[in-house]
Amino acid sequence: MRFGFDNLLKIIILESISIKLKKMKAPSILLKVVGIGLFLYAISFIYNPLLLAEMIGFKHHSPNTLVEITAFYGGLELGLGIFFVWASLKPERYYLGLMCFFFAFLSAGIFRVVGIIAYGFEDPSQPIVSVIEILVPLYAYYLSKKLN
Repeated sequence: MRFGFDNLLKIIILESISIKLKKMKAPSILLKVVGIGLFLYAISFIYNPLLLAEMIGFKHHSPNTLVEITAFYGGLELGLGIFFVWASLKPERYYLGLMCFFFAFLSAGIFRVVGIIAYGFEDPSQPIVSVIEILVPLYAYYLSKKLN
C-alpha cells in the first residue's frame, strides 16, 4: 500500500473534522440539557403555580402571586427552554445560546448569593443552587470561547 501525500492529507482533514465535531458536542449537550430542564420546570409551574410555594415555603397565595409565578416561572422559563433547545440544534447558534445562558444564570447565581447574605437561608438548597448557577454558566462561557 502506497502511503502518499493524498492519504496524509485525507487523514489530517478527517482528524481536523473529528476534533471540531468533539468540540461542538459539549455546547449542544449543555444547551439541550438546560433547555429541556427549563421546559419541564416551566410546565410544572404553569400546571401548578403553588408548587413554588411548596418548594421554597412562601405563604401568600393572592391571584397576583399566582399570575407572577405562572408568567415568570412558567412562561419565561418555557421560552428560555425552547430558545436553548433551538440554539442547540445548529452550531452557528451555539455561541448565542451559551452567552445568553451565561449572562442570565450567572446573574441569578450572583444575586442568589446576595440574597443569602442579606436574608440568610433555611436549608442547604440555596447555597447549593447558587454554586450551580455560578459554575455552570462559567463552563458555558468557557465553551463559548472554545468555539472560536
